[in-house]
Amino acid sequence: MNISFDLDSVIFDITPLFERAFNEMGQKFTYLHYDNYDLSKCFDVCVVENLRRLFKDDYLYTMKVLDERLPSVLNSLMQRPDLQISFVTERLLKQPFKTFKQIRNAGINCSWTQVYDKPGKKSDILQNIKSDLHFDDSPYVISGCIEKNIPVVMISNEQTPYNHRLCGYVEHYENLISALYHKGIYQNIK
Repeated sequence: MNISFDLDSVIFDITPLFERAFNEMGQKFTYLHYDNYDLSKCFDVCVVENLRRLFKDDYLYTMKVLDERLPSVLNSLMQRPDLQISFVTERLLKQPFKTFKQIRNAGINCSWTQVYDKPGKKSDILQNIKSDLHFDDSPYVISGCIEKNIPVVMISNEQTPYNHRLCGYVEHYENLISALYHKGIYQNIK
């Protein structure tokens, strides 16, 4: 089984980047609106520009894992001969080596060939790598997966209000470890 994972807001906590973008502009941090995933329609222009700058900055590659158990869980999955694990991201700045290093620095022992950080729609990339199950938070990616018949599980919690409207349309869980547990992929949760 080929399982693929999004990075930001699924494995890595992207909240500090958003908080920094607001703080640097002297504004109070707020999440994306539940009914819109378009930054330019959710936030002030100055915050959007600052977010775009930070998404292209090395600061993005310093984000920590959402749950300290994730590296161990993902490493154990990569040891299973029945699973092929991929990490697929749609970051604005295509920096595959930095993305790979970030994953490795987090303690996730993946190989270079397991990381996909390249141009193109994520649903097309997932179709090309023949993902049997994908975990993501983005409404656009989830919709793309549904259109291409790629099984997808949505990570939806208080930090991801922008995808809550899809909760009735797609299987969703609060976090990746819970999703893996309920899907029967990982059972050793302490």
